[in-house]
Amino acid sequence: MYVDYGYYADQYGGGITEKEFPSAERKAEAYIRKLTYIRGNIFATENMAVKDAVCAVADVYASCEKKRETGTVKSENNDGYSVSYAVEQMDGQTIEELIGKKAYKAASTYLLPTGWLSRKVGCCCVNECNDNYL
Repeated sequence: MYVDYGYYADQYGGGITEKEFPSAERKAEAYIRKLTYIRGNIFATENMAVKDAVCAVADVYASCEKKRETGTVKSENNDGYSVSYAVEQMDGQTIEELIGKKAYKAASTYLLPTGWLSRKVGCCCVNECNDNYL
C-alpha cells in the first residue's frame, strides 16, 4: 500500500473507516496507475501530491460503494408507498463511467500540477531538432 491509514486519517483528514480503507486504497492505486502508466511508475518515490491523489480517489470509491449499497432517497410517499432514489448518473451512463469521471476529477486536482497526467510526446533529441510537438 502506498498510503497507510494513519496518513489518510491524520494528514489528509479522510472519513473512511479503517476497515473500509484497504479496499478503497487498492482501487485508487490501480486507477491512478492506469492514468499515469505511460509516464513511468508513479509510486516509485514518495510524493505528497501522489499520496493526496490516492486518498481523494479512495474517498470517491468508498462513497460510490456506500451509495451503491444503500441508495440515496430523493423522495418518499407514504400514502401509496412510493420511494424514488436520487442518482448522479445521466441517462445512459453506467455507474463505472460515473465513478471514472469523479475519480479523474479528484486525482487531477493533485496530479495535474505535477506533470503526471501530461500526454505530451517529445522527440528523443529535443535539444538538437527542437521538435517538441510530434
